[in-house]
Amino acid sequence: MVDLERLRDNLKYIRRGRGLTFAKLAECPYVMEVLGDVPLRVAYERLAGMVRMLGEDVQAMALRNAYAIDMLAPDTLTRRRERIAGIHGLSIDTIELYERNMIDELALRLVHGELPVGS
Repeated sequence: MVDLERLRDNLKYIRRGRGLTFAKLAECPYVMEVLGDVPLRVAYERLAGMVRMLGEDVQAMALRNAYAIDMLAPDTLTRRRERIAGIHGLSIDTIELYERNMIDELALRLVHGELPVGS
């Protein structure tokens, strides 16, 4: 059974720097474990797909932004947070809170095996 706290720590780590990358994902053993015994490319697509499946509300967008999913040239995490906070008229602290909320939701979905269709 996966340690939920360590899984959350791995999911928080992915936000740093340029967000979700193959290299960063490879450094997250708890995330890789719940994504299954699959090649790194498949694990990356599964995780990105799960984040997309969280929805289109501002909290889900905050996590997609933190992970830099679908961004061609992601900036730093701080700059990404500043941008989305400005767009939605929210504080950076609120954006961070939304990210943590969505990380908790994502961790539970990962533990319960809710992988995107087609992965």
